[in-house]
Amino acid sequence: MVILSTCNRTEIYFTTGQASQVIQWLANYHQISVTDLKKNIYHHQDLMVVSHAYRVASGIDSMILGETQILGQIKQASKLADYAGTQGKILSQLFQKSFETAKKVRSETHIGASSTTIASCIFRLAKKIFGNIDDINILFVGAGEMNELCAKYFSDQNPKKIAIANRSIQKAKGLASKINADAILFADINHKIHQYDIVISCTGSQLPIIGLGLIEKSIKLRKHKPMLLIDLAVPRDIETEIGKLDDIFLYTLDHLAEMAQEGMKNRKGAVKDAELIIQRYVNEYNKKINQRTITPSIKLLIDQFEDFRTKELIKAHKDIKLGKSVDEVLDKLSKNLSKKFLHYPTKALNESATEKNNEVTDLLKNIYNLKD
Repeated sequence: MVILSTCNRTEIYFTTGQASQVIQWLANYHQISVTDLKKNIYHHQDLMVVSHAYRVASGIDSMILGETQILGQIKQASKLADYAGTQGKILSQLFQKSFETAKKVRSETHIGASSTTIASCIFRLAKKIFGNIDDINILFVGAGEMNELCAKYFSDQNPKKIAIANRSIQKAKGLASKINADAILFADINHKIHQYDIVISCTGSQLPIIGLGLIEKSIKLRKHKPMLLIDLAVPRDIETEIGKLDDIFLYTLDHLAEMAQEGMKNRKGAVKDAELIIQRYVNEYNKKINQRTITPSIKLLIDQFEDFRTKELIKAHKDIKLGKSVDEVLDKLSKNLSKKFLHYPTKALNESATEKNNEVTDLLKNIYNLKD
């Protein structure tokens, strides 16, 4: 089993057991009813799982088309499951192939050519609102994976200042040290948030942590200098009423997804190319799985023919020791092998003729390349 959990999806990949058991476990874990959970569930099987995994890894199934963060998240999920001993050989191979597919999609199509990552969409907004970013202060609330990716992106754009606020100050300091940023206590947000032009929040809180009153106060302290607020959390970190305030630009993950889709009409060809690559890799995966299924039968066939050969060879050696000529021994050996090799195919043909079934006949013609 491998569990992939991101800001807007939770997927469970498994190879044993029933879907109903997994759904029940998930409902119990989150203390919600199975009925409510089923309203938001999709379920894939067999090759549909392969296709879906490849689409997810390639960014085709993301809210923001072509975004690259998802690939890292899948790799992390696979790594954690492998460490926990729950991944298994089948899922390990599936995800390794999904990484290969994603690499091919990104290198051979323009699926990620536009500003389609979350961070790049936020940067585009910041440029529209503030112009140059080199005089901008940015606060990241939360030090999880999503904010770390965005913080690293913005660090490369050289803003005036970046700060990380997190419930765990050690975790905030850990991320801050990676990008030469400041770390502040979570409690300091209330009296420091007005110092920041951009606030990007993504925590695991079940309730909003940035309220209307706080931002109203901040705007006054800023003398109505604009603020860009980005809420990447699910559920929301920032109260929705804040978006109605003057001089406040509030965007959620859904808004960013819509922005990323704006350029989609011009990239339909890239999506089509990506789908073709994914389908090709799905077909290759299916072919290898089928080959693995038939491998035991091939081994049985080889072992049986080898047994025939060995037994006839022993007989041939005995005949030579009895003084029979080599030509006579070889003739007998070849005839006996032919009889044994043809015994079961001939028997199957006779039985199929009795049942008026042409499938065996057609199969043997194909195997032995027989022409009428």
